[in-house]
Amino acid sequence: MKRIHNKEDIIQVGLDIVLRRGFNATGVDAILKQAKVPKGSFYNFFASKEEFALAIIDQFVAGREEIFTPIFSNDSLPPLDRIRKSFESLIAKFEGDDCTQGCLLGNLGQEMSDQSDNVRQRLEQSLQRWNRALTNLLVAARKEKEIPADMDAEMLAENLISSFQGALLRSKVKKSSEPLKNFIYLYFDRFLAREKGR
Repeated sequence: MKRIHNKEDIIQVGLDIVLRRGFNATGVDAILKQAKVPKGSFYNFFASKEEFALAIIDQFVAGREEIFTPIFSNDSLPPLDRIRKSFESLIAKFEGDDCTQGCLLGNLGQEMSDQSDNVRQRLEQSLQRWNRALTNLLVAARKEKEIPADMDAEMLAENLISSFQGALLRSKVKKSSEPLKNFIYLYFDRFLAREKGR
């Protein structure tokens, strides 16, 4: 393994470990050992482990947006199809990781929200960013009569994210993507499909 000399590589190595083990179970020494970096290097880049947590959240969100941006901006697909495809892309990633890692935002939300207000606020900002992207698509879906005119787009976006995170937690416990596939089926083949043009 090549020696890692820069902050971005340490963040990525740390993110991978935290997704597997959790934040509190991941010591700085484990990150440095995996990254082949001397201990002093970590504290040259990060004033504290909390600052490192904020950095891995930002890295995770940037990675998700690389997946979402081409899907959300694909005008050849109706808005609801773009939303569905974005969730399906996350499910495919979860399956590719053997149904183990889940979503860093959900994982850290459960683990760190009562331990660090700075981490909690960064998680909330990240979830709000996701919520805004879905809300914009749902507003477009409403204009195209894919969902009822009186549907609250922001509330629906929030509920989609919350339901997905709950299904993801259940999938981690079950070690199966079935709950996530049920989420797709219930929302996009049943609930929202029934609402089209109402």
